[in-house]
Amino acid sequence: MVGGANATPVKWNSGTGANSHWYDVVTCTNSITWDNARLAAASTGWHLVTITSAEEDRFVAGLLSTQMTTLAENYWLGGYQPSGSSEPLGGWSWVTGEAWSYAHWYAGEPNNGAGGTQHYLHYWPAGTWQWDDMENRNTMVGYVMEQNPVPEPATMVLFGLGVICLAMIRGRGKK
Repeated sequence: MVGGANATPVKWNSGTGANSHWYDVVTCTNSITWDNARLAAASTGWHLVTITSAEEDRFVAGLLSTQMTTLAENYWLGGYQPSGSSEPLGGWSWVTGEAWSYAHWYAGEPNNGAGGTQHYLHYWPAGTWQWDDMENRNTMVGYVMEQNPVPEPATMVLFGLGVICLAMIRGRGKK
């Protein structure tokens, strides 16, 4: 990990909306940009968190609430606004390509402030964990990352055998 310390990863496997994904809050020794947070998460096989429901938002905010030490701590999330998007609400996307079907913006956000360069999503802890758009600069103390569950090895073996059998069956019909 680039300049950070992980909390213990947590699997969300119970409650409404649980998806069995793993989540981890990374607090950096120095502040970090969105690009560097995205690269650091990817280097570990994870991705910046994508939040697609109110239940997931509450779950992730709960993880952050146990990590933060001051009310000024902000964390990067996996949302971004591609170049050329209509401002301020247009085009918001997740790093995974999942549908942008849920949002929890702080009042008046997104506002594309800072001269029109706020194209990256972070949690703003102003009383409650809500979303804010921010420019890509070293202002966050960390980031939240997520990992989809990896299939069990036995499942992968069975899948591989199924593919081999299918190929053999298809191969018999060709002469």
